[in-house]
Amino acid sequence: MIGFKVDTAHIVPGEIDLDQFNDALARTLQAYPVHAGRIVRPRDPKDPWTVSLINQGVPVTVMESDADTEVPANAVIQSPKFPYTKPISVVKYLDFDNDEPLLRATIVRFTKTGSTSIGLCSAHIIGDGFVVLSFLRLLSQNYQGLEPLDPPPSYAAPPRLPFNAADYGEIPYPDYQHLYPLRGVAPHVEPGRKKPLRLDLRLTAAQIAAIHKGVLAQCPESSPPILSRQDVLVALVAYCLSKADPQAPPIQHISTILMSRGIPPRPKNSVGNALMWAMTEAAEDFEKETVFSIALRIRKALVQCRDPAYAAAYDAAHEPLAIDAINSEMAQDFIQRPGYMVVNSTWRFDWTSAHFGFPDQTRFCHTVLNEPRFLKMFRPNPTRRPDGTWDVRPKDDVEMIFYVHKEIRSAVMDLFASEANKLGMTGDVEWVVVQ
Repeated sequence: MIGFKVDTAHIVPGEIDLDQFNDALARTLQAYPVHAGRIVRPRDPKDPWTVSLINQGVPVTVMESDADTEVPANAVIQSPKFPYTKPISVVKYLDFDNDEPLLRATIVRFTKTGSTSIGLCSAHIIGDGFVVLSFLRLLSQNYQGLEPLDPPPSYAAPPRLPFNAADYGEIPYPDYQHLYPLRGVAPHVEPGRKKPLRLDLRLTAAQIAAIHKGVLAQCPESSPPILSRQDVLVALVAYCLSKADPQAPPIQHISTILMSRGIPPRPKNSVGNALMWAMTEAAEDFEKETVFSIALRIRKALVQCRDPAYAAAYDAAHEPLAIDAINSEMAQDFIQRPGYMVVNSTWRFDWTSAHFGFPDQTRFCHTVLNEPRFLKMFRPNPTRRPDGTWDVRPKDDVEMIFYVHKEIRSAVMDLFASEANKLGMTGDVEWVVVQ
């Protein structure tokens, strides 16, 4: 995933000691040496890309802001404008520039509020969100002089697991189906492209439990299968998006981005991009689709990907595509085509556990692809009350963000609320105003 970076920011309601931060960063890099390395593109495409471990380190930029508030709205997603990080340059990797870092840190001091943002811009090529969070948790612990919360990362390449390709037929690869030149303009920012509107909603743990129970009640069998809370919430969003726009093809293929860590033989603390796209099969009869049947198809795709032999077959099918893409200077285009939707959820990640000494008072900020049918899910951030105290949301609450075109925005909102109420949810959906 050379064409992407992971931007994160942790905003704490106080000052960060820069010398203490730099010392913590140095100690964290002892466990994550690759983050201090430099990418080396081979001159011969037959050779592998590598990371050179040289004595250059991670640049730390310190900035000041006189903004009246640290965030425009109390939401996790702050894109498309993300003023908390100084970006890395992917194109420099292509140009054989061995000086461009794989990680940049940015400290923003908010002079009017007394808060500080700790921002990281990490090349996706060295790690996904799990790796970024693990790095941040260790950085936070080192800053506080505390013991690590997690086991050290594993750089060991897992052994190849035998599989029979004929058992699985054609492995789907929605993440490599559409590519664009890295030196060109990314498709979602092309001039003249129709801009969608953002929807943010929050649900409480009790509301989620009611929706979950209502969806299971739609099962035609006496004993419903195991479906997760995420399965049913994603299915509800997909159901409402399809119903709100009857002129468009219904959403049939839902891809859930999942980690392959912990699927034998890959260790649970593996570094890198341990990601798979679990794509659902199409419905046998979309006219008979329910939220339950959609959730069941999501669950079946996830179960299949967690089979060790299938995961091995998946890796084998994707490896040549990844190598060809990087050598051809092509990046994945994650704009969802009609009938497709993707879920990139870190709902179970406790992002604010990296709090740098400010537990229950740290807010986490991130980015998202601002295109329709690309759903992200997080734990909501704590909210600072006018009197300076903090309101912390229960960990089982959820914040969901996705984009829709203006024409169906109201219909999607109304449908989601009404369908959730039909399933047994009480109370209103909390729509977060961000624009």
